[in-house]
Amino acid sequence: MAAPYRPMFLAGATWAIVGVGLVGWDTGFDLTYSPFGNRWAWHGHEMVFGFAATMFAGYALTAMPSWSNGARMSRRAVVLLVALWLLARLTAVGVLGTDPALVTVGTAAFMGFVALTLARAALRSPSTKGVGFALFAMTMTGVQIVVLWGGTMPFISVLGFAALLSIVGGRMVAGFTWNRLSSPTSHEKRFRLARLYGYPSVIAILVALLLETLGATSKWIFASLAVAAAAEAIRLSLWLSKDTFKDSLLSMLILAYIWLPLGLFLVALSKAHVWMLLNSAALHSLTAGAMACSIYAVASRAVARRADRLRPAMIDQVGFALLWMVAVLRVFVSVDTIGHSTAPLIWCMAWASFLVRHGAALFRPTPRPIFSGPKRPAGRQPDVDHPKLRLADHRAALSTSASSPYAEEAPVARLACLTDLRRRYGLVSGQNNANE
Repeated sequence: MAAPYRPMFLAGATWAIVGVGLVGWDTGFDLTYSPFGNRWAWHGHEMVFGFAATMFAGYALTAMPSWSNGARMSRRAVVLLVALWLLARLTAVGVLGTDPALVTVGTAAFMGFVALTLARAALRSPSTKGVGFALFAMTMTGVQIVVLWGGTMPFISVLGFAALLSIVGGRMVAGFTWNRLSSPTSHEKRFRLARLYGYPSVIAILVALLLETLGATSKWIFASLAVAAAAEAIRLSLWLSKDTFKDSLLSMLILAYIWLPLGLFLVALSKAHVWMLLNSAALHSLTAGAMACSIYAVASRAVARRADRLRPAMIDQVGFALLWMVAVLRVFVSVDTIGHSTAPLIWCMAWASFLVRHGAALFRPTPRPIFSGPKRPAGRQPDVDHPKLRLADHRAALSTSASSPYAEEAPVARLACLTDLRRRYGLVSGQNNANE
């Protein structure tokens, strides 16, 4: 069965190294024939559409069966996807020349195919979960076409990814955090409040994106991004607890998500010119920080060791730490320093370790589910560190789990709680009584 994330993650990580390596050092590679005119414009385009968009495609197309009644990409479709990605990368370096029509077709074909695939699945599905993925892919395709025809939209494409991270990434962080809590009943109100704060954040990011598109004054963009940053910071604080950092993969997601409110705030400051911060440094807080670190954290789940729960290998944690360091160096360290000049090398080291891990995974069967842990065997206790509970407490926990603000992300936790309840108190098949 085709697994789109495997070739896409490898392609995206490879291009993360190529896209930085060609501009980070004097390689002598000639980009004068690129339709973007110079290596820095090429770098900006490729890090969004050659790296980040590729990783998005790998995740979204792999997750597609979960919301589309099992719609999956065939092996031929995956081969076509990879071929269109290669065509887009070759077109971006000037293989097809600089004719706008040819460049648009060659470069935007990849994102167009991703958008078409997601839109087709979303239209055929009774669920609305795939609509956001499809709309995002279509919007990014449109933005790419505008850029190819001469538009300059660095902030627009990045803010689009920030909105996606707030919606999808926020829901993912909340769901995994909820499942890890040892006492979810005491956190239910906080998680419901955190969900509410997600709405003003997304709205504010979209407003800022619209204002940027219309060329509005910087003070209104600053206000919108400041609101989004504040909402995301509050949201993140509501998720945190003593259980948050007991899980390494969850810790990686949380540490990656920290860059979202921080990045939105820094971009707001750069727009308002209230702090001597370069636009490129502020922009990299979202790209090298929020986007790249979140991609690495989510992708690490696909190659994590699987037992009672997912556990990352040491190389995954080291690679993530290196990437987090790169974001700090790129944003907060002055340009003419050793720290800033070594950031490209550390970036390449992080993604090289990613390639090693995901390349080795090609020789193993595809795990199911891919981005979440396996179901616990019957009779095993849930993987949480809670004290022994009375029968009434078990039933209360089960009831709360079923009605939690993230109930759809926690079916395994509810099943494990029910199994544990039956095992401990003899409520098993053949022994049920009228009190059950």
